[in-house]
Amino acid sequence: MKFKKAFLFFLLGSMAIIAWVGYRAYTRTNPDLGKVKADFTVSAEGLIAAFEKNDSSANKQFMGKTIEVSGILKKMSKDDAGDYSLAIGDSSSMAAVRCSVDSNHRADAALLRENTSVTVRGSCTGFNKDELGLGSEVILNRCVIIKK
Repeated sequence: MKFKKAFLFFLLGSMAIIAWVGYRAYTRTNPDLGKVKADFTVSAEGLIAAFEKNDSSANKQFMGKTIEVSGILKKMSKDDAGDYSLAIGDSSSMAAVRCSVDSNHRADAALLRENTSVTVRGSCTGFNKDELGLGSEVILNRCVIIKK
């Protein structure tokens, strides 16, 4: 009888812990990158050059990391949902750092103007290699505007 009670207590305790962990995972949110320290601070041209030189090595170094990038805002676009996308880099080059602005920071992005200096912080999620002559792109998501 004591064994059954101990087993039942263990089973119910385990189920409660599993339910709590599942609830925490389901309700987890991404941190606001405006409040997170950057793992790397680099110029847009430097980041692009690192990926173009050796994308495997750059993937290991930057992928999934928080990166603060400075450069000239080449192009800014807004989609139908009101989300902003920024292209940062040297205006004489087709390559750019493509930044998708976090929806909580749309108002900051609306104040930006093309051909001005900008610093953004975002999470590196990829690299599109230039194979057609259209320019390489380093992809940053959940970006916040640090300096306008």
